[in-house]
Amino acid sequence: MSSTSPKRSRRPRSSSRTEPMQPSGESDKDGAEAARAANKFDIRRLIGGLFCLYALILIALGIFGSHTVKNKADGINVDLWTGIGMLVFGALMLFWALKRPVVPDPPDTRGQGSGRIRRAPAT
Repeated sequence: MSSTSPKRSRRPRSSSRTEPMQPSGESDKDGAEAARAANKFDIRRLIGGLFCLYALILIALGIFGSHTVKNKADGINVDLWTGIGMLVFGALMLFWALKRPVVPDPPDTRGQGSGRIRRAPAT
C-alpha cells in the first residue's frame, strides 16, 4: 500500500512584511474626507436645521393664522413666541456646529509624553 502525501503549494510572501510601507499621503486625504462626512451628519446641524424649519412654520402660523387661534392663550400669540424661541435655539445650534466643526482625532501619542518636566511633589 503506497501512501501519497498531498503537495502543498507555497505562496510567495507579500512584500509588505519585509519592506516598510512608503508614505503615500492618502491618509491625510482620507482623514479630510472623513471629517467632511462627519460634519455633514453632525447632530448639532440636524437639530439646528429641524428647529429652524419648525420655527419658521410656527412663525408663519403666528403671523398669518386666524385671530381666534392667535389670541386663545389669554391674548398671547403662543405660536409666534414659541417659533421665535425655537428659531433662536436652532440658529445657536447651527452657529455652534459651524464654529466648532468635528475634527479627526490626532494619532495615538501614548508613551511620547507631553514634553513637560514633571517634578515630584514637595513633602
